[in-house]
Amino acid sequence: MFAHYFYPLPISIDNQPAPKDYYTVNYLSPSGENNKFLSAGGLLRSRPLPVTPSASSYRLTNMKREVTLAIARGLNGFAFDTMATSDATSGGSLALMLQAAKAVDSRFKIMLMPDMAGLGYDTSKVMTIVKAVYNDSSLYRLSDGRLVVSPFAAEQVTPAAWASMTATLKSQGYNIAFIPNLASLAAPYVNQYAPVSVGLGNFGAPGVPDQLDWIVGNAPRVRASSAPIFFAGLSPQGYKPQSGMYYEAYNSLAYRNAWAGIIKTNPDMVQVVSWNDYGESTHISPAVSAAGDAGNGFYNLTGYYTTWWRNGSAPAITRNAVYYFYRREPVAASAPRQTVSSYNPLSQAAQDKIEVVVFAKTASLLITRIGGVGVRTAVPAGMSSYTFALQPGYPGMDLFSADGSKHLVAVSNRSQIYSAAAGLPDGVRDLTYWSGGATDAGSCSITLN
Repeated sequence: MFAHYFYPLPISIDNQPAPKDYYTVNYLSPSGENNKFLSAGGLLRSRPLPVTPSASSYRLTNMKREVTLAIARGLNGFAFDTMATSDATSGGSLALMLQAAKAVDSRFKIMLMPDMAGLGYDTSKVMTIVKAVYNDSSLYRLSDGRLVVSPFAAEQVTPAAWASMTATLKSQGYNIAFIPNLASLAAPYVNQYAPVSVGLGNFGAPGVPDQLDWIVGNAPRVRASSAPIFFAGLSPQGYKPQSGMYYEAYNSLAYRNAWAGIIKTNPDMVQVVSWNDYGESTHISPAVSAAGDAGNGFYNLTGYYTTWWRNGSAPAITRNAVYYFYRREPVAASAPRQTVSSYNPLSQAAQDKIEVVVFAKTASLLITRIGGVGVRTAVPAGMSSYTFALQPGYPGMDLFSADGSKHLVAVSNRSQIYSAAAGLPDGVRDLTYWSGGATDAGSCSITLN
């Protein structure tokens, strides 16, 4: 179980306090980097959880924090997006991540995922990276010792070129297991790349509910091919402010459906896309907005589903929990400070809903307060999901015993929802699904210090 790691967006870019660091000043601000992203209202809508500047090697220190966070939700490693040969040299981002993994837990592995777009579709650069780090104990290998190499955008390089690279490396003493990460696992791609591979993967599909069908459809094609290792990808949501592109995830449904596909097909390897690509809003790592909105719901759901997949059955619910997933404004809300409009490449129907996901030890009563009105919902034991119309204000969620006599969970620190006419106070659009929650032990807030 891996998460895709995008190293240009680490916990801290410049080791400065959050109010004046690079994320705040240049990526979240509409006028950041000399108005470079002004038309889009800023490059990002979310950022990693802030940390106190480190007196030591802050890049390594923060990577250790990320490894620790990933392990806490059942991840076995990062699929490391490698964009330059220098990443593999001393002090490079890949080299530092390998060092961080060893320092935190030797079982946490780093999968080599050369980014072919960043490497100019040049297989010689992939070979340079492989040779530089080949003997590192933190790299992910198959049980027979072969080093897994899983290039992103592998379909932009011909199968013949990949076969030549693999043979050349082997002749020089570098034995790899080539598992390309492709744009699609439709039959044409499988037929072309299976003969030169030991397995096939697809980069996390857009964060939409159809991921369930895609994963279930991909599995038999890969397993029936000459490269039967199935490396499945999934994604929680997708929103790229710079271009206005968004995929309709229907709150947490896209992620839950994708996990249903993972559990049903039982892939050999899984990649959550992504751990930290805040530029495309696919991250599952805990995050916050410029206004302090929480983004840890997908992170917490990940722990439930990794446990389910790994153990082969749904985990027993030992703690009552309530999570919310919603946007802070309707999709069509006013955004006077930006000129980039929103569009959905899959033309899905937009949904303006509040979702509440409940994990209940026993049958319980959920009271959701929306627009000053409390909605009572009887919930069964287990996990269940409920949606309500998006309305301005601060939604509230409380879980009680079935008869209402005992208060079990109170959700606080919620994000404010604004009307379509008003839009967000900063005048820009945000189509991110924000999320948080609480358990019967208290808030699910996360800090890194």
